[in-house]
Amino acid sequence: MSLTDPDARNRRVGSALLPFAWVLAILALASSPIMVSFLVGLPDPTSGFALVFLLYVALTVGFGLMLYYTAPHRNALGIVSYCFAYTGGLILILEAVPDETTHLPQGTLPAAVFYGIAAILLIIYIVHSVSAHQTLQDGVTTTATVTSAGINGMVNYVQHWKLTLKFTDQQGKDRWFHIGRTGLGYSVGQQFQIKYNPNKPGSRLGIVVLDG
Repeated sequence: MSLTDPDARNRRVGSALLPFAWVLAILALASSPIMVSFLVGLPDPTSGFALVFLLYVALTVGFGLMLYYTAPHRNALGIVSYCFAYTGGLILILEAVPDETTHLPQGTLPAAVFYGIAAILLIIYIVHSVSAHQTLQDGVTTTATVTSAGINGMVNYVQHWKLTLKFTDQQGKDRWFHIGRTGLGYSVGQQFQIKYNPNKPGSRLGIVVLDG
């Protein structure tokens, strides 16, 4: 038993650590090219491979988890983007031996592909976050009703649902959108509180589901 709200305390600690978590996670991801330069500069690159590999994994996984647990909202796009960037750095280290023709690490091209995918996902994540933030600040709150509910897969042995929701905007137009949920008990007629952007009522990016 505690005299203070543990959830409130955790939120305060998370908010204080979040800026450091962002910086450390980004630096960890950016360390891969530096580590590869270090390996290439060694007379025998294989001699330092194990140390560099373990150090990169420890930094990226450790600070990635720190960012995951301190972030107030965990977005799947942000997590996947981080994983792609992590994999790109890993490939760069695993294929650090220079190519005889280009003199670049052999993993440069495949790593660039993973970094590119990570960048695209990050941009989409930022666009989603900005749109959601604008909606939470200035959006209109209303009720959306489930018009279709079906199981479309499993996530860690838990049912994943695809739900179709309908709401009526300020102009009296009915609008539909999809959301995904895991768990049990979703059915047609169930209602969710949502916010939408009144300036772009037809934009899925401007819709935030507040509960459920």
